[in-house]
Amino acid sequence: MAARPSRCDSVVTRKEVRDLSSSEWKIVSDTIARMQELGWFTYFASLHEIYFPVVHGQSQFLPFHRRLIRHFEMVGQRINPEFALPYWNEFPDYRNPAKSKVLTDRLLGGNGQGGDKCVMDGVQANWTMHYPSDHCLRRDFDRGDAIQAWHSTEFIQSVIQRSDTMAVFRESIENSQHGMAHLGIRGDMVLRHSPNDFIFMLHHAFVDRIWAVWQDDGHESTFDGPGPNEPNMTKDSRILFFNESVESVLSLGRGLMCYEYEDPEEGSDLLAKRAGASSALAALPNDVLCRWYPQTCSEVAVAGDTSAVPRTETDGLVDPQSQLPMPAEISDDFARMHGFNVDEVRRMNAMAKQFVTEMNAAGYRPKH
Repeated sequence: MAARPSRCDSVVTRKEVRDLSSSEWKIVSDTIARMQELGWFTYFASLHEIYFPVVHGQSQFLPFHRRLIRHFEMVGQRINPEFALPYWNEFPDYRNPAKSKVLTDRLLGGNGQGGDKCVMDGVQANWTMHYPSDHCLRRDFDRGDAIQAWHSTEFIQSVIQRSDTMAVFRESIENSQHGMAHLGIRGDMVLRHSPNDFIFMLHHAFVDRIWAVWQDDGHESTFDGPGPNEPNMTKDSRILFFNESVESVLSLGRGLMCYEYEDPEEGSDLLAKRAGASSALAALPNDVLCRWYPQTCSEVAVAGDTSAVPRTETDGLVDPQSQLPMPAEISDDFARMHGFNVDEVRRMNAMAKQFVTEMNAAGYRPKH
């Protein structure tokens, strides 16, 4: 049985990318530029492509990618010990991610330009990537110059509350928020060598943070679900390529996982606190509340208020901007490329639509 790793002597703090100071961003940009010169982007793109079929669509997904982006961060720290991988808090941008300040020249740059859809601004402006062959870094937003809506904080908080096993949690996150960014940004990001795009690292740091929040909600040691070579993975199972136990990455601040996440300064982020603290969620009609937020439902019941709260009736049309938008779907082609069960992905798409429909019908109005 794998032993729990010892505590780190020190940890780095991963900040939301918009919260970095100009000097902190310079460390990031200078470090990844040097990593590109030394061939590290080629290394990570090829590594991800080689292991792609066996680290998606099953329980290797979260531990492998946690270890992968930590590997990237540790390589960066060899170049500059002050380097820390930022994350992109995608929730404030979910209505139209293309309008995010993250996708501007000051940070990661925007959509590709010209016939080849080459990225010409931002931290990777005019980069030539070398895997699988020489080409410009490409992005090709799924709606032209726009990106279809991603999932809201409310939906991911619902996933956190409804997931009691790693198998359920992994499937729900991988088939929703994870896939949205890859499919929305496209270009290199939608292919197996997606680590060519630095967005990959910030996006997977965000997915990793969601896992960390779920772990803090009573699931730090929860690990199960099928692997590529075993019907049910455990904490003793080995992370592919790294040949380290799953146990070695379960606890942030221990072993090689010497990092922590800082909550974002701005934006919609229910993940920074328990959903039960949200009066807007607690005021949902009882059937909707208990179906999508069972933990908050239990908290309301304990408080002695189990009555249904009727939604507010409105006259005429409701402004769509005051409602939750319908998120994009994970396509069958994307599901097959990742080795997902297509029927499961379709069920997840349908569930996400049902969630939005019921929340809007119940009169829920998000702040963002």
